[in-house]
Amino acid sequence: MQETTSGAGAPASRAVLEAALRATRRLDPEGCLGEIAEGARQLSGATWVLAYDLAADGEGLECRAAAGEDGLDVLRGLLGALDVRVAMDLPAGRPEVVDDATALLPPRRGLPPLGPAVVLAFGSASRPQALVLCIHRPGERPARRALADLASLAREVGPALENLRQIEVLRALVIRDDVADCFNRRHLDTVLADEVERARRFGSRFALIFLDTDNLKDLNTAHGHAAGSQALYETSVRMARSIRSIDRLFRYGGDEFVVLLPGTDLEGAREVAERIRREVAREPIALPGGRTAHLTVSAGVAVWPEHGQSAPALVEAADEALRRVKEHGKNAVAVAAPVPEGSS
Repeated sequence: MQETTSGAGAPASRAVLEAALRATRRLDPEGCLGEIAEGARQLSGATWVLAYDLAADGEGLECRAAAGEDGLDVLRGLLGALDVRVAMDLPAGRPEVVDDATALLPPRRGLPPLGPAVVLAFGSASRPQALVLCIHRPGERPARRALADLASLAREVGPALENLRQIEVLRALVIRDDVADCFNRRHLDTVLADEVERARRFGSRFALIFLDTDNLKDLNTAHGHAAGSQALYETSVRMARSIRSIDRLFRYGGDEFVVLLPGTDLEGAREVAERIRREVAREPIALPGGRTAHLTVSAGVAVWPEHGQSAPALVEAADEALRRVKEHGKNAVAVAAPVPEGSS
């Protein structure tokens, strides 16, 4: 079995550490995992690296960042979630080499041929926080120096990542919307800028859905603002249960919402938008006093970079698609127009 060489000496290892730590100082957990994924690829010489975060319910590990060669999107799509027990038997901060990566994974159809894997857990055996999976091609094996560099990465970044999680819990108190069960507009501006930066750096993709709650103003007029607030809250709950835990829902303002979908292409985003539309319209919403109201939503979908190469341009593209829906009826989904060649 051939041993791969990462080409990463002490300077390269230090650069990886500094990049990951900078992301923690920006209070950017996903950015930190993105730096860790790319850094682990450089240090290990692996073909593909998937970085997993502990899900909010603590029951699973979700892929939040990835780096690697052709086939990465397929691999990430097949292995987007893992059982948390994969990490619970691993010594935190100490890379483990597994001769066959498929032995770690649940059965999946369509997996490409996989060789050895280096598994690096962050946190503790009883309380895993994150997991990095460095997968080599068949016939290759990570260099010993790479394992030492990965252990150093875990030692130095692990505590910062754990502190960042605690900060995020406190930060959530000021980035949530006062009425709807979702994030607020201020947080969208920060997260979307970070997502664009990450997509440019790592060549990843993401999508955005701009949603408008149809006829909410009429409901306010007929039943009062308390009923309108209740309807807004219930609508946000239905939207939230229609998306993945790694997706994010924001109240843009008034009766408008935005959903951010990391690692999602146009077809996937359109499917999510349709699922949200159907879920909101599925049954009447209960209002104060035993009354009910039937609400629907209209949606515009945009994908980076096809529909906009900056955060404002992408939002505007999705909003423009939404306006087209509203002009020709409601309770439907439209896709943004591609950016003309040479535009930003």
